[in-house]
Amino acid sequence: MRRKIIAGNWKMNLKLSEAKQIALGLRNLSTPNHIDVMVFPSASHLLSVSEILEGSKVKVGAQNAYPSSLTAMTGEISPDQLEEIGIQLILVGHSERRQFLGESNEICNQKIKYFLSRGIQVVYCVGETLAERESNQTFSVLSEQIKKGLFGVPSDQFKHLVIAYEPVWAIGTGKVASPEQAEEAHAYIRKEISSLFVGAQTIAESIQILYGGSVKPDNIASLLSKPNIDGGLVGGASQKLDSFLGLIK
Repeated sequence: MRRKIIAGNWKMNLKLSEAKQIALGLRNLSTPNHIDVMVFPSASHLLSVSEILEGSKVKVGAQNAYPSSLTAMTGEISPDQLEEIGIQLILVGHSERRQFLGESNEICNQKIKYFLSRGIQVVYCVGETLAERESNQTFSVLSEQIKKGLFGVPSDQFKHLVIAYEPVWAIGTGKVASPEQAEEAHAYIRKEISSLFVGAQTIAESIQILYGGSVKPDNIASLLSKPNIDGGLVGGASQKLDSFLGLIK
């Protein structure tokens, strides 16, 4: 049985006091054994949030990092620096980074391979735009993102990888892929992973695939009822304690 994951992506939102308030509300969280909770605060909040959640059931991850040890790369963060404060979880390929910051499948692949080689867990985001869905390119886009983004990843490192399907047209828009649409995409992603190399079928069946895109407490249950949906990568609803707790419950 694949474990469920509720992951909160706080993006470039929240003041430090607000991030700390949510972290304090999650610190003593009691969850069923089959559920994992993650939060991805802004870089400037990582230390404070990780200190509050140290020893709790909530994993703290970075929204971005540069695939290198310490080096001259102004404005970036090294996994070495993240590991110093206990961060061993990184988001890769979120649609906003793809769309506005030029994070291509090839760059995602470089990051994924480097982070996984360091034993760092990765949540890899994939998904199509509205124009791509309306022109029936959803599956070809997902196939390219999976095959190029995961090219050359050793089979023994997939255990540190989570996939998040986030249709770009549903992020922050209030629009949500129907459970059937989401399930269809998740099943396709699982099929594509199974075709990456000989023996990948077992990996495809065990890998967790999350749905992201206007996830809220009132629609999470219908999404999680589908066999290939293993959790949610949540934006706005994770940025208020009450709604985040509602998702987890």
